[in-house]
Amino acid sequence: MNSWLIMGVLALYIALLFICAFYGEKHASRLSTRGRMLMFSLTLGVYCSSWTFYGATGAAVREGIIFLPIYLGPLLFVAIGYDIWRRLGRVRQHHAISSIADFVAARYGKSGPLASLVTILAVIAIIPYLALQLRAIALSAAVILDQSTNVESTTNAVLFLTGLLAILAMLFGTRQIANTEQHGGLMLAVAFESFVKLFALLAVAFFFVFEAPGNIHQIANDVSITFNEVQLFGVPETFWIQTLLAALAIICLPRQFHVAVVELRDEKHIRGARRWFAVYLILTTIAIVPIASWALHAAPQYLAIPDVAVLSLPLSYNQDWLTLLAFLGGFSASTGMLLVSSVALSIMLSNDLIMPALWRMGIFSRHDKRLPLVLKFTRRICILAVMLLGFLFFNFFNDIDQLSVFGLLAFSAVAQFAPALIGGLYWRGGSKQGVYAGLIVGFAMWAYTLLLPTILRSLPSQFSDFTREFLMLGPFGINGLRPEALLGFESFAPLTHGVVWALGLNIMLYVWVSRIFRPSVAEQIQAESFFYYETKPLPTQNMSNDVSYSHQDVARLKVGDLITLAKRITGDSPTRHAFEQFSQQNNVVLNENANANGMWWRFTEQYLAGTIGAASARTLLTTAMVNNGLALGQVANILDQASQWQRFNQNLIMTMIDHMTQGVSVVDENMCLVAWNNQYLKLFDYPKDIVYVGCPIADLIRYNAERGECGPGSIEEHVRKRIHWMKMGSAHEFERIRKDGRVIQMRGNPIEGGGFVTTFADITAFRENEAVLEARVQDRTQQLADALSEQQLAREQADKANMSKSRFIAAASHGLLQPMHAARLFSTALEQTIQSDEDRKTLQQLDRALHGAESMLSALLDIARLEGGTIQPKRQAYPLHDLLSDLSLQFKSIAAQRGIEFRVHDVQFWIDTDPQWIRRIIQNFVSNALRYTAKGRVVVGVLRSAEHPQHIRIGVWDTGPGIAEEQRIKLFQEFERCGHTSPWGEQGLGLGLAIVQRMTSLLNYPV
Repeated sequence: MNSWLIMGVLALYIALLFICAFYGEKHASRLSTRGRMLMFSLTLGVYCSSWTFYGATGAAVREGIIFLPIYLGPLLFVAIGYDIWRRLGRVRQHHAISSIADFVAARYGKSGPLASLVTILAVIAIIPYLALQLRAIALSAAVILDQSTNVESTTNAVLFLTGLLAILAMLFGTRQIANTEQHGGLMLAVAFESFVKLFALLAVAFFFVFEAPGNIHQIANDVSITFNEVQLFGVPETFWIQTLLAALAIICLPRQFHVAVVELRDEKHIRGARRWFAVYLILTTIAIVPIASWALHAAPQYLAIPDVAVLSLPLSYNQDWLTLLAFLGGFSASTGMLLVSSVALSIMLSNDLIMPALWRMGIFSRHDKRLPLVLKFTRRICILAVMLLGFLFFNFFNDIDQLSVFGLLAFSAVAQFAPALIGGLYWRGGSKQGVYAGLIVGFAMWAYTLLLPTILRSLPSQFSDFTREFLMLGPFGINGLRPEALLGFESFAPLTHGVVWALGLNIMLYVWVSRIFRPSVAEQIQAESFFYYETKPLPTQNMSNDVSYSHQDVARLKVGDLITLAKRITGDSPTRHAFEQFSQQNNVVLNENANANGMWWRFTEQYLAGTIGAASARTLLTTAMVNNGLALGQVANILDQASQWQRFNQNLIMTMIDHMTQGVSVVDENMCLVAWNNQYLKLFDYPKDIVYVGCPIADLIRYNAERGECGPGSIEEHVRKRIHWMKMGSAHEFERIRKDGRVIQMRGNPIEGGGFVTTFADITAFRENEAVLEARVQDRTQQLADALSEQQLAREQADKANMSKSRFIAAASHGLLQPMHAARLFSTALEQTIQSDEDRKTLQQLDRALHGAESMLSALLDIARLEGGTIQPKRQAYPLHDLLSDLSLQFKSIAAQRGIEFRVHDVQFWIDTDPQWIRRIIQNFVSNALRYTAKGRVVVGVLRSAEHPQHIRIGVWDTGPGIAEEQRIKLFQEFERCGHTSPWGEQGLGLGLAIVQRMTSLLNYPV
């Protein structure tokens, strides 16, 4: 196609996107409720990136049904994940969440470092996915542009488009830095792109369906063949893993979290989007099928790469305008993802990484009047940096043709956010330390098992030996550290292996470490707000009936001071509008000279959290309060008590502590006991008058030491040592055996701000069971070692006997074959001299008997040689076409005589094999099929392996009586038959499959 025409159409389309964005910026808020719901549903279509537009067709061509998971996963989430989506939306609005990093940080104690970690990991995970979109643009451009277009010009074009998209994102993704304002312009442009890519995909699909009468039959036949393969071989191993990753991607991809949660303004939109987004996904899936059917039968000159079948199909029919529409659809799929991802990542980078770093380094003050401009400039620089990183990754790995490689890499990476995200919604026990451990180990395993092999395979050819040795032998030759077979787990596909290790360890560590390092009191209070909206709808921001505040007028700051503080972050006009709207909703007068009570503090924190993140908002307000005469404890009370969901009180906490199975004691910074539970009193059997609030913990330690509970040594030394541990804030764990034989486990952990918490658990039964189990293990280990030794001896004796048997059979068979040959020659000569029909019939029966005996001896000789190792396969490159054509010639006439349909599906593969052996193996299968099939058909076919794309499966299918499951293993033993009678009077020797089993074993072919 003409390159100027393409560039002109592309320029018009980009201009149209700018027009949509400008229009949406001014008029999106005026849309009707139904219109906003439809726009929200279409923005969810940003999930369908170039991977689903181009890569899904390639996956369908290469691996059949494996293209379905990327659509099935979101459909399953939409169907059964409504509660997760609803909770995310409610919590997001209450806490003004601006990104997935902000959500995780807000859930686990508003931790700034945790938000920074999530941001860094998200950028690492998404950069390859951004490169995938640029790769798709370059690949599609190379298909429709003149072949003279060189690599350098294509790269320059991609760089130019990257710059244009960055400008679009910077203009409309940072116009409103306050998260209370919707990105109406950008979202309308994304919704328009979602419509264009679906329309383009459906147009290409329907064109092929109705282009010729036979196309519908071809599509139906291909679908039928695919489902037959699924019935025969089941779904590929990675099918359900990819489905899981796709389902998690709906909330774990930063761009999907942004459009599905951050941009959500009405809970009713979720219910509508569940219907319309599901329809969107189903239509996309349906459109893929006819395009993939065309690609399966397309000539090589029309389709070099299956991933671009959407473009190659209209090109092959010289449909230039349809090709342009398909190109715009693919361009929309790529640019939509690039725009939203760059904006989402820029919010995370600026809020949770760059701005906190600038504040800590003192480059900018939190009270600097230039903060709105700095924040907007920072986000724009982040957008540009993200786009540039995506381009650099694309430029370095531009030789990867399969788009699904990058897609699955990104999906498996962001899936590591799922335990912290979903666990934070449903499990109160999740702690910040558990999230740290799970994320760090999970991403490390992802990088080692999935990212590293991808990078190694993309290195130049001079590194191929290093790549092969590293992946096949492991680093430094350590076999157990192979990235795709850790600890010897070789039976899984690389994707399944990597996801199981990474996500499995992530979940295990999240739960285990959270059990060890329980959430702090601050984390528990913060987490409780995430469970307050389990049944309650989104709040209306009305706080007039809120709980009473114990510090309503303690702050010296006025409401006007809070407005001034917020204006430095979000600007004058948005701040003024937000405060006025809040005062109207709560029926209060906006008096800037009034003292700022808890309601205004809480609203300001929530408002700023939408712009700079929950962790940074808490830090900013804490600094403002402390600098105006409030203690840190008063700051925490004002910010936490002002929430309408504040339900933690001392009675509730004490009830929780009393119901614990462990004993608990809490000591303040003065080393005095301030809290305990009943189990603590039972474990140590203290007198009633010795334990009271404010009791010096040294007195209790001394009391235990005097009773010998602390072990040998000076009593005062025991007291001094334990008090020193607590004052130093040293965490400790040890076990003590009481005089009565009980084993008590003690764990002590410091409290932020001073104090110490110690838990005491009676683990006597556990230690006793552990000792019994250890004794059993040692006993069973010895028994197993003895059994293995006996088994090894028996195996060696059996091997010797088997070798002797094989040598005897080989010698005997060879010796008997000579007289058998001579007897058949004499029989043939005698038949020519006899005139009597009866005598001739007798000689023919004799000849058949001799032939049967000769065949049996030959088979026994072959088995003996195979077992003895005297013959080995002679491997060479062999065209499978020769074998299949010979089989067709050999058996077609026999099948025709018996009225059986015999078909051989010819292919043009070359295989590494012994030609004589593979011929004999397949001939045996076909002979057995014809021997026991009375009517119907016998089919010989070749299928590409879904688990190993470089391998094939050769199969023989028949409509015979079949073989029972319990008989299938026996059939490969000598002189075993299936038990069925041949309708043609033939009877095998029972040795053919035994020979097949030995040949395939030597060829390393599974049967």
